[in-house]
Amino acid sequence: MKSYPVVFGSNFIGDKLKEGDLKTPEGIFKVKDLYPHPQWSKFVWLDYPNQQSWHKHLQAKKQGIIPLSASVGSAIGIHGVNQGNDYLIEERNNWTWGCISLKNKDVDEIYSVIEIGTVVKIIS
Repeated sequence: MKSYPVVFGSNFIGDKLKEGDLKTPEGIFKVKDLYPHPQWSKFVWLDYPNQQSWHKHLQAKKQGIIPLSASVGSAIGIHGVNQGNDYLIEERNNWTWGCISLKNKDVDEIYSVIEIGTVVKIIS
């Protein structure tokens, strides 16, 4: 087991309920795919939205927390930072639109040992 410093979506308090809320989803996810990314070193694509995410999203609509027209969102993953921007992680600058971001060397290390189907638990 190993831990890494990470940052989350820029609206980092609370669970993601809809596209564009700039929050990171919380819960249990699986790795859907892995690929190099031109800006952020590597991208570990998670299976958001999954059944749990959809349930939270639909409940929030039902309770009037989010508009009925809101979309659940997509393309949440784990990735690095633009070259030379490790300070964003060091300074705990929650800068993403909802993804989890690490220093490039850390995401490279994770990328080398995980595979499609790996379970990821997100607690912000």
